[in-house]
Amino acid sequence: MNSYSQIFFSDNKIFAIILLIVSFFDVYAGLSGLVAILVSNSLAFGLGYNRINTIKGSYGFNSLLVGLGTGLLYQPGFELFIIVFIISVLTFFITVTLEGVLGKYGLPFLSIPFLFGLWIIVLSGYDFGALGVSERGLYKANELYLIGGQNLVDLYNWWNDLNFANSIKVYFLSLGAIFFQYNVLSGILIAIGVLIYSRIAFTLSLLGFFTAYYFYQLIGADITTLSYNYIGFNFILTSIALGGFFVVPSRYSYLWIVLLLPIVVLMTLSLNRVFITFNLSIYSLPFNIIVLLFLYSLKLRISRNNRLSEVLVQQYSPEKNLYFHKNANERFLEQQYFPVSLPFWGEWTVMQGYNGEYTHKGDWKHAWDFVIEDENNTQFTGDGVKLTDYYCYNKKVLATSAGIITEIVDGIDDNKIGDVNINQNWGNSIVIKHSEYLYSQLSHLKPGSIKVSNGEYVKKGQVLAVCGNSGRSPYPHIHFQMQATPFIGSETLDYPVSQFILKTKSGFKLKSFDKPKTGDIVSNIQTNELLKNALHFIPGQILKFTCEKNNEEVDINWEVKTDVYNNSYIHCEKSNSFAYFYNDGTIHYFKNFVGNRNSYLFKFYIALYKVQTGYYKDLEMTDSFPVNQTFRGGLLFLQDFVAPFFFFLKSRYSIRYESLDNELSPSQAKLRSDIKKYIFSKEVGSMEFQILIDRKGIKSIVFSEGNKKGEERCKRKN
Repeated sequence: MNSYSQIFFSDNKIFAIILLIVSFFDVYAGLSGLVAILVSNSLAFGLGYNRINTIKGSYGFNSLLVGLGTGLLYQPGFELFIIVFIISVLTFFITVTLEGVLGKYGLPFLSIPFLFGLWIIVLSGYDFGALGVSERGLYKANELYLIGGQNLVDLYNWWNDLNFANSIKVYFLSLGAIFFQYNVLSGILIAIGVLIYSRIAFTLSLLGFFTAYYFYQLIGADITTLSYNYIGFNFILTSIALGGFFVVPSRYSYLWIVLLLPIVVLMTLSLNRVFITFNLSIYSLPFNIIVLLFLYSLKLRISRNNRLSEVLVQQYSPEKNLYFHKNANERFLEQQYFPVSLPFWGEWTVMQGYNGEYTHKGDWKHAWDFVIEDENNTQFTGDGVKLTDYYCYNKKVLATSAGIITEIVDGIDDNKIGDVNINQNWGNSIVIKHSEYLYSQLSHLKPGSIKVSNGEYVKKGQVLAVCGNSGRSPYPHIHFQMQATPFIGSETLDYPVSQFILKTKSGFKLKSFDKPKTGDIVSNIQTNELLKNALHFIPGQILKFTCEKNNEEVDINWEVKTDVYNNSYIHCEKSNSFAYFYNDGTIHYFKNFVGNRNSYLFKFYIALYKVQTGYYKDLEMTDSFPVNQTFRGGLLFLQDFVAPFFFFLKSRYSIRYESLDNELSPSQAKLRSDIKKYIFSKEVGSMEFQILIDRKGIKSIVFSEGNKKGEERCKRKN
């Protein structure tokens, strides 16, 4: 079935059924297409090609098109199906070859195999003495009469005689022509299928077709060629492909469709002139050329452009592509940065941040100075005249991330309090290379305390030295900066710290890929063993729960797995659902859910959507949530139409850390998370989850939704 819907870049089963029915408007064409699919998919399975791509229909849809075209070209008979079998084998091998060639450049093979396959059949067909050219379609009424009598003939004529505007009629004919069906009814059914599959694809089909249609009129070209050759599907497929499938739908992708479709028209007109000399149709050639040219051009860009983004994780739906991309950008865009942490344990205060009061000027403005202060905002005990009076003196300095030591300076004496060494500005320092053009520098270290050597590989959090007062440093502190070159004193980079805790008067806040400011009290996330163990899902691990709803209990088992792309996920076999997750050691994220949204796995996914593994009383974190996973029905249907331009639906996730039974030796932690739904910023619904964690992991989750009575409860099976 996927081989049918793949022609429209879809995996929607309802749409596939509609296309299957349309293909059988000519029975022998439909049979030929079905045979072609069976041949190609059998070869793919039998010869051991990518099973996932086979199931998606990637190896079958080009053969389907060739089979449909061949079935219409020739009279039915044993010889016809022999030819269909042979050309399907050839089309399959053209498909896998182009997959390998174009795949190296990250490009799709589209319907190029279909073009080669059908052109070969058309050209070689002149010598097919045993096959008669089909006259089906010339006497359509007679054929329909034999199948369904006068009623079927009348129904067919009624649809085709509907008083549509010429442009609308040609639109439907162009849609039907994609499946070699040259009638309005086929186009109407396919249009309905497109609408069911995707509202964005439907609007793009209209935008692409009518942009081309009116450009024909503007330049004075013969518009009847659209209805005669039925090549208008080039405009429809180009629009869907570049407006919402390979490119994330947006106002900019729609604008590019308006700009590209006149080019497709020119390509269509010019290629027609060439191919007519060989008595060949261009079929979908303009669509293939323009889509491949545009996609390849996008890959040659040297900088990321959020206005026109390629789809990186294909969801086989323009809406899902958009919602997934938007949500991933909101949650993970900043994770393009190499993650670096703070260079210390415990809570430190930013005494000087970017564009500092004393130093951190000009090319060196992106840096931090950290000290330790007490509750009175004082850095020292006693009179503060000795180095050892300062809380941060002799405290351990850590590697901010894994890397290789590239430069060390040691042996510079600590200054007396109030003195500075301007001749050896940076004092004792270490530079670590984390990746190409990304280094960290830690300065003002205590002489003789450096525990690493040049060329040594260090891990994140490894002790490097202790805090001192060397160089241009009037009192003990740690100087930390990121830079693009490996030298001490290099120009600084404007670069964020990946994850840290900010202490405020009202509690704690998790900051992600942010830059601490002067006066901030910050710390690395101090992981809590309860939370860390509960959210440490290992491939092969089985999660067992007993879930209760309306006094009815059901046992569920989930397995933790990884796919061929090394993505981790939890799989529920009973509901055939998948919850994809990522854990960076300090924060657990659920990235995406595929499957049954009524399943308990989906509730588990929502409840633990984002959890950091350090316990901070009353800490509250928020995150964005994809609207297509919380809204359904008419509201989401309407949102789909306007999603490339604006969102009136929103969903927000939050989680609060409520209690820990014992801070020194905890055995139980309570968390509460929720999802709130909004229409035009007005809250319209919510789901709440109470999470209990013990030393064995997640002990229980209690679900409640809005004003609905009753709760659902899942308890771990011990």
